[in-house]
Amino acid sequence: MQHQAKKKYGQNFLKDKNLLEKIVKLSEIDDCYVIEIGPGQGALTSFLARDAKEVVAYEIDRSLKPFLDPIEEKYKNLNIRYEDFMTAKLDLKHETHIVANVPYYITTPIIFKFLETPKLKSATMMIQKEVAERLNATPNQKTYNALSVLIQYYTHIEKLMNVKRHMFIPEPNVDSIVIKMIKKEQPLLNKADEIRFIEFVKYAFKQKRKTLVNNLALYPNVIKSDIINYLNGLGYDERIRAEQLTIDDFIKLSKGWMF
Repeated sequence: MQHQAKKKYGQNFLKDKNLLEKIVKLSEIDDCYVIEIGPGQGALTSFLARDAKEVVAYEIDRSLKPFLDPIEEKYKNLNIRYEDFMTAKLDLKHETHIVANVPYYITTPIIFKFLETPKLKSATMMIQKEVAERLNATPNQKTYNALSVLIQYYTHIEKLMNVKRHMFIPEPNVDSIVIKMIKKEQPLLNKADEIRFIEFVKYAFKQKRKTLVNNLALYPNVIKSDIINYLNGLGYDERIRAEQLTIDDFIKLSKGWMF
């Protein structure tokens, strides 16, 4: 049985059983409720269904049904839904974990849906190396940006392993990294402060080469001299850039930001 991988769905299939076993082990989903996004030909799906309490797998490509039907028949705790995960209504009754080899083209939207869905507790995902490095970046690294700050505000993120491109069929143009994100139990800020924090972080990184002052000056009706006074009053140099700030710095600065 053959299947022609479809570029429009970002299909790259992983076959190495040892690697798949390791991903499932590191995801720690024994006897848990699991969502898989893009099961493809079911290589990872079988291992998930073997260990998890229940698996719901979302597959957008119905032509993969001949590969997935036998696996669904074998595992009674597996439910394959032929629909787009991004538009699917997740009515979760239990704490649930995502484990997936994610299509590169929708990595960021999937991550934000994970963050916005209360019952989703963790996400173990194989994603493009460049994106993984950005999510896990720390201050003063080139890849550190607004997404790094926001992901690390909401989750504990860990790099689990590198995956070389030659392990996929067809072979993609880039290497991958498996990451695990676990949502933090309690938010660091109340809802109003959190909204201000998110907006502040996005403005702070608006233009990569600009100082924090110049980026914050992009806020409507804000005077640059007021920003400088505000930063100086909290002990920050007016020449500082967003990529030099920690999450705690962003929390401190955004809390008093009333411009």
